[in-house]
Amino acid sequence: MRKPLLRATLVALSLCASQFSYAFKDPLDLPAIQAPKAAKALSLNATSQGSNVLMVGERGIILKRDFAAGDVAQGVKDNEGKLWIQAKVPVSVNLTGVQFVNDSLAFVVGHDGVVLKSTDAGASWTKVFDGNKANEQVVAAAKKKMDDMQSRFDAASVAEQDKMSEALEAATFAFEDAEAGARFGPARPMLDVWFKDENTGWVVGSYGQIFETKDSGATWTLIANRLDNPDFRHYNGLYGDETGLMLISGEAGRVYISNDFGATWTRSDTGYNGHFYGTAVLRNDEGPPIVFAYGFGGNVYRLGAGASAWWQLQSPSKESFVQGLTLGKTVLFVDQKGRLVRTDESGTTLKMVSATEGKPVTGMALVNNTLVLSGQNGPRTLALPR
Repeated sequence: MRKPLLRATLVALSLCASQFSYAFKDPLDLPAIQAPKAAKALSLNATSQGSNVLMVGERGIILKRDFAAGDVAQGVKDNEGKLWIQAKVPVSVNLTGVQFVNDSLAFVVGHDGVVLKSTDAGASWTKVFDGNKANEQVVAAAKKKMDDMQSRFDAASVAEQDKMSEALEAATFAFEDAEAGARFGPARPMLDVWFKDENTGWVVGSYGQIFETKDSGATWTLIANRLDNPDFRHYNGLYGDETGLMLISGEAGRVYISNDFGATWTRSDTGYNGHFYGTAVLRNDEGPPIVFAYGFGGNVYRLGAGASAWWQLQSPSKESFVQGLTLGKTVLFVDQKGRLVRTDESGTTLKMVSATEGKPVTGMALVNNTLVLSGQNGPRTLALPR
């Protein structure tokens, strides 16, 4: 007597599942919703160019505000009453990194390996890369490495094969891992971006992802083989400047350094085993720069000009530092509670310059003498401490 009811229930559940399956749309193909409360949503990073600020965050939200022009006629209001323009964005994944290249050109990176490009100062965006394309290159590179290692192994003597077996096993495992990751989908986020000019740029992310473009984002090339990262540690932050210096901050206290715009890299182990979220640089009038790596638990490490070893600065905060900005001859850091810590001009000491706490902070940009913070419940501003 219960079989017809059971059969009907199974059919109904099957139909529901089919409807949900049909209704699902990949966030990489789903435009961000134009939301009245977009400026009160979680924002994950910010950058500035002149008086313009771009802020990126959850579900593909990108906000733009010209602090010199003041409020626009229509926009979305933040918790301080300021109006922002919500950009037109073709994806609804979380966005994690943003850079103005010049007054009109900007790039954004985010979850699912997405890279977005704007040519109108952030008002509208197009997708130029994503995790599906990234996976194709990661799998191809891993297969080539495994095949090359297998060929060398097959041509080697028995004695040489004994020495090579571990490397072959590692290469095989890496290929299988890359294939498994690709089958899972475009799940690996990009975390930061830097362009040296309108054509040449880099994006970095989880599991040792680093891609380079030389045609303003039209095509991207995996360059992971240039860096010493055999265990595929995450790359959390990317710095670059006009001198050719590039820095990647990542897991396990590692900082990767290039002095030729990413053509070659050296790995620098700081002696710290935790996460670094970014780097900042101080330059004297001449000579090598002072490099700071900052991150989890208020940790700041310093590599002095011309030095070969890092040393830890005594920090007045035990909260993670999420952003560092070079201001003249000092570096200003913000921790995840919104408190501000600054170096002295020698770069050897840290001092708390604002102990005011607020909702969690994820990033910081500077406009004139105003700091614009990204974080929980959207943007907020602070006066730049003297």
